[in-house]
Amino acid sequence: MTGWAGVGLGVAGLAILAWTALARTPPHRLLPADPAPPPTGDAGVGAAGPPAAWTFERYQAGWREAHLLGEGAQPGGRLAAAYLRLPYAVGAPLARAGVDPDLVTLAALWLALVAGWTATLGPGWAAAAGLLTLLAGVADSVDGAVAVLQGRASVFGFVWDSTADRLADLAVVAGPVVLVVTSADPGWAALAVATGTAAAGLLLLLEYVRARAQAGQMVAAWSLATPGERPTRLIVLGLAGLAVGAAQLAGAGPAEAALGAGYPLALAVLAVLEAAGCVQLLLAVRRADSSLR
Repeated sequence: MTGWAGVGLGVAGLAILAWTALARTPPHRLLPADPAPPPTGDAGVGAAGPPAAWTFERYQAGWREAHLLGEGAQPGGRLAAAYLRLPYAVGAPLARAGVDPDLVTLAALWLALVAGWTATLGPGWAAAAGLLTLLAGVADSVDGAVAVLQGRASVFGFVWDSTADRLADLAVVAGPVVLVVTSADPGWAALAVATGTAAAGLLLLLEYVRARAQAGQMVAAWSLATPGERPTRLIVLGLAGLAVGAAQLAGAGPAEAALGAGYPLALAVLAVLEAAGCVQLLLAVRRADSSLR
C-alpha cells in the first residue's frame, strides 16, 4: 500500500510539473510598459506593473493589503517580517516566469502529502519527513508571493489556498501518527492517536473560528497572530521529525524513546497551542465586537 501511494505521489508530482510548464503566462504579458496603478479594491488585486513591481517593498505592500492590514502593521513582529523575505526570494523568479500561483498552491500541497507519506516509511525516514515538512511550510507562502507580485490574487485562489492548507495540515499530522502506531510500543501508539486527533481537531477548529470571524468582518481575524498558527505547527512537526531521525543514529535505546515520545509530545504541544489560539482569537473578536456597540 505504501509503495502504491509513493508511485501515485510520484506520478502526481510529474503531472504538476508538466501542468505548470504548459500553463505559464509569458512574462511580457505580466509586465506592461505603462506604470501600474497602486493596488486597490479587492485584497491583493492590482496590475503586476513594470519591473519595479517585482521589489520586496511591492510584495510587502501587497501582503499587507491581502491581510487587510494598515501601513506598517506586521503581525508576528520582526521575526515574521524577516521571514517574508524567504517566500519573496523564491516567489519573485516564479512570478517573472509567469507561473500560475494556483499551481504553486497545488505543488505546496503535494509537498506536504509527500512529507506525510515519508513519515510512514519508518523511523529511518523521520528526518526526511521533518525536512519536507519545513519545506512545505515555505512553499505554502510562495503562492501568495507569486499572486501578489503578479497582481493575480483572486477569490478562487483564496479559497483554494485555504482548502489546500487544511489538507496539508492533516497530512503532516497523520504521517507521524501512522509511524508511531506501526513502529512503536502499543502504549505510545495509543498516545499518538489521542494527541494526533486532538491536534487535528483543534487546528480545524482554530481555522474555522478565524474564517467565521473574517466573514463577520472582524479585523482581528486577519491581524492577530496566535500561538497555534500554521507556520508554528509546521515548524514544531518539522523539528520533531529531525529530532526523531537524529536519535536513530544514537542506538536502539534513544531511538525507541525518541520515536515513542517525540511525536506524541510534539502533537500534544500543538494541541495546547491551538487551543490557546482559539481562546485568544475568540477573546479578540469579543473585544472588537463590544467596542462597536
